[in-house]
Amino acid sequence: MVGEFFLSLFLQLLFTVGAVTLFGLLTHFVNMAFYKTVGGGRAICYATGVIGTPIHEGSHALMCLLFGHRITEIKLFQIDEESGVLGYVRHTYNPRSIYSRAGNFFIGVAPVLLGNAVILLLLFIMARPAFDGVISAVSDGISADGAAVAEGIFTAIGKSFVAIFSPLNFANGWYWLFLPLAFCISLHVDLSPADVKCGVLGGVILAGIFAALDLVCAIVQSYSGIPALSAVTGGVLKAGVTMTCIMTLSLLFSLVLLAIAAIARLIVRLIRGKKAANHNENEDGE
Repeated sequence: MVGEFFLSLFLQLLFTVGAVTLFGLLTHFVNMAFYKTVGGGRAICYATGVIGTPIHEGSHALMCLLFGHRITEIKLFQIDEESGVLGYVRHTYNPRSIYSRAGNFFIGVAPVLLGNAVILLLLFIMARPAFDGVISAVSDGISADGAAVAEGIFTAIGKSFVAIFSPLNFANGWYWLFLPLAFCISLHVDLSPADVKCGVLGGVILAGIFAALDLVCAIVQSYSGIPALSAVTGGVLKAGVTMTCIMTLSLLFSLVLLAIAAIARLIVRLIRGKKAANHNENEDGE
């Protein structure tokens, strides 16, 4: 039973706290690689930030309200050349409230959760066949059990990619509006250092809550035979796998942007190299 308790706790944290943090950081690094590929991309950051930053900061604000934090100052979007900060939410809370302290985690990772939810909502409104394909892929991911969970998630990611970028979608006029909106959101739903710092304390509190709940369930399971711990773990894993599959949406769009930027940069280099070679030939001819 002790082994099952620790395994359940590990899996619960892996597919909740770990998954959200991992995908948020992965999206952050992919986005940084994109900006580096396009040569800094401050103008692109500002242009996409008009749409993406309000969603990023608005998600923080919404979670603040849900977890009893008081918002002292909010800036949904700004252009600050000196600091480079596009927006922020400043908030306070009662440190004696476990609920509010645990909320720090959800406040910190809110852009990853709600940003992808917005992308999914836009997909539902503007490209219903693609939305149905993503939901079907997520359902397949949830149905996987045991050791097949990881395989189910990767399969769901692949199917989601095919559903979203299927050539059939390009015949839909609304899809052409959906794509730039999704790209703008994806570039701004990653986790900043401030977001990670905010979420760390909440993540520790959340881990403690999971541990306490699992301990109670383990005791009930040991003395009554009711599979309470197994039921809770199964429920958390299904929710976590669902959340993980949905969170891949912004990562997929960020990876596509990075690929487009890399290809465009390569083409520009080839053109410049060809022009330089022709220029040298002309000089030799003279």
